[in-house]
Amino acid sequence: MSDNATITTPDDLLRGLRLTKVADDTWQGPGLVMPRATWVFGGIVAAQTLVAATEATPDRIPRSITTRFLRQAQPHSPIRHTVTPIADTRTFADREIDVRADGVQIADARVMLHVPDDTDLGHHHEMPDVPAPDESQAFAGAGFDTIDLNDPPAHSRKVALPVQRHWMRAGGTPRDDQLVNAAMLLMASDLFLVASAWRPVGGHSIVQIGEVMSFGLNLTMWFHEPFEITDWHLIDVDTPAAANGRSLTLGNWFDQGGRLVASVALDAVMRVRR
Repeated sequence: MSDNATITTPDDLLRGLRLTKVADDTWQGPGLVMPRATWVFGGIVAAQTLVAATEATPDRIPRSITTRFLRQAQPHSPIRHTVTPIADTRTFADREIDVRADGVQIADARVMLHVPDDTDLGHHHEMPDVPAPDESQAFAGAGFDTIDLNDPPAHSRKVALPVQRHWMRAGGTPRDDQLVNAAMLLMASDLFLVASAWRPVGGHSIVQIGEVMSFGLNLTMWFHEPFEITDWHLIDVDTPAAANGRSLTLGNWFDQGGRLVASVALDAVMRVRR
């Protein structure tokens, strides 16, 4: 870890999920950044929000989260999440979360929690036909191990279809903690989704931080099945539309057994810096 605010290992991600209760309805977490970034990672803001809402409702597990990112937060700034109950039924609980750094609101979120029904009703899309994970092709970065299945590679400047696929895992994630696994998958989604929007744009890539601007406006995720992100999972991503300086990206997460365990959508800003 290069400094106390930079995420480079899975332990850094897990550290970012350890919140402190500072009031009856408020939890606080550290403001961590990705390498080369100068603002708090939006994925960790959303993941902390998911943890805070679930900590406030310990008899339910996450079903979905929608986070509206309003402003960037500076590294090292503690992130405070104030949870307000909206509605409770026998199996569902809705929570609104006000997220602040240095006293300024940086995000607003809604989390739905539930008690899953005991039923055999169910179906899901089949996992795409892709090569099994080859660990010799894996690279480590920002706390995740990743295998790029794309041709050209996901961050290439060559023109390609607005789709991408990766195998990803976060080693060391506790297998028996559904909440932590959900939060880690949420962070992984925010890290990679927006890259597919740039693939049809020749000469540009999301990794060109000084040349392009791409940041999330709304991130929504739905959790379908329990999973263990310490094992390899496939994210299958498509950006069906980019227009007016905005992009919409959709993704599905599959485990190695082919189960669809989560789905995600990201509405983002898309600009070339002038």
